[in-house]
Amino acid sequence: MEIPHSKGLDGHSDADALMHAICDAILGALGEADIGHFFPNTDPRWKGVPSSIFLEEAARQVARRSGRIVNVDATVIAQAPKIYPHIAEMKKHIAARSAWPRKKSA
Repeated sequence: MEIPHSKGLDGHSDADALMHAICDAILGALGEADIGHFFPNTDPRWKGVPSSIFLEEAARQVARRSGRIVNVDATVIAQAPKIYPHIAEMKKHIAARSAWPRKKSA
């Protein structure tokens, strides 16, 4: 999801710092390499892609080991934009992409 602001983050993919951190935390908990191993920024296929693809892969890695993501704790420290008004939507967005196998849409 995008939070409107006059400035943004710059990255190889969509630069979603929170989702990248969550992916790395999940992969690290599995003893796997970091997100850059799975999706190197030297590979043009990953240029501009949504970070949800990375989170879905991390969830697949968990499911492959018969695991399940139950809860995620992450902290974002930022002066601006204010994140608090967006937390509920952010939680839904992240939860929808971290479930595996993917739930079918209604």
